[in-house]
Amino acid sequence: MRDEKIETCGKRIERALNIRGMKQADLCKLAHIPKSSLSLYLRGAYEPKQDRIYMMAEVLKVSEAWLVGYDAP
Repeated sequence: MRDEKIETCGKRIERALNIRGMKQADLCKLAHIPKSSLSLYLRGAYEPKQDRIYMMAEVLKVSEAWLVGYDAP
């Protein structure tokens, strides 16, 4: 059961943004991600590649595993 995703990456990004009090534009600027790409991630149309997951996790101060939807601290 521990390897199952419990939320989508987009939902986790939204949650982390809310927790950090950040706007989507802030994340795009700090993680060097185009706004159009972030929009696709949030809608669930695409999953971010590893390099973008890493950058977003660093900016949002969360683990990469948690960000992609796994039940991780």
